[in-house]
Amino acid sequence: MMWQDLTGIIPDLHWGLVLVYLRVQACILALPGLGERVIPVRVRAAVGLSITPLLAGLVPMVAPPQGILPMIGQGLAEIAIGAATGGLLRLLAMAIDVATSAIAATASLSQIVGGQNEAAPHPIGNLIHLGGIAVLMALGLPVMLVELMADSFVLWPAGSWPEAAAFLPAAVQILSHSFVLAMLLAAPFTLGGFVFQALSGVINRVMPALPVTFIGSPLAILMALVALAILAPMLVGLWADAVLDFTLPRTG
Repeated sequence: MMWQDLTGIIPDLHWGLVLVYLRVQACILALPGLGERVIPVRVRAAVGLSITPLLAGLVPMVAPPQGILPMIGQGLAEIAIGAATGGLLRLLAMAIDVATSAIAATASLSQIVGGQNEAAPHPIGNLIHLGGIAVLMALGLPVMLVELMADSFVLWPAGSWPEAAAFLPAAVQILSHSFVLAMLLAAPFTLGGFVFQALSGVINRVMPALPVTFIGSPLAILMALVALAILAPMLVGLWADAVLDFTLPRTG
């Protein structure tokens, strides 16, 4: 009865369109870029409403299930699939935040005064995070996200639950790839910090009277800032290529 009342208000509304919107909106809330908390909720809802008609053709005309509980079950399935689709890409995109945290910790840049937000608790991470999102948007992230959502409807038809036994290993593999990517991005700074600390230790043993800490700490921060200014475009480029090459796992 509830669905009949709703279709009486919106005559052209069909159940497949509702399922598409639920999946798209859940995916947008979990995506990097469009799902950032700095974007107002109304904007994200408007983006979901604008994308839904583009993807509605991928879902055939289906009748709503009889009863409120089956309808809720199908809706929850779409929300879970959408959140998983966006969450997998966010797992990979989190590599930039892990990398900048490692860079700031090893290069003494985390001690610079800065505010904490969802990206990183230091301004170096915030700068690289926002710069990376801007680069992704410029390289066509919105188009890639629409294609990603379209692929999800091909892999997991509307109203069905994906196989969790096959989905979980794919999520673990993406998380592993994200961690490897983060360590690769942070490798120049971690190795450079290790070499600098080793040389500082040698100098301290050779000349104990020399205040190595007072001389070495400002020098380490200066060298890290210079290296960050030189290597940041390359690091963001590698990360952006990895994110834009992301595809959904084929779980069978």
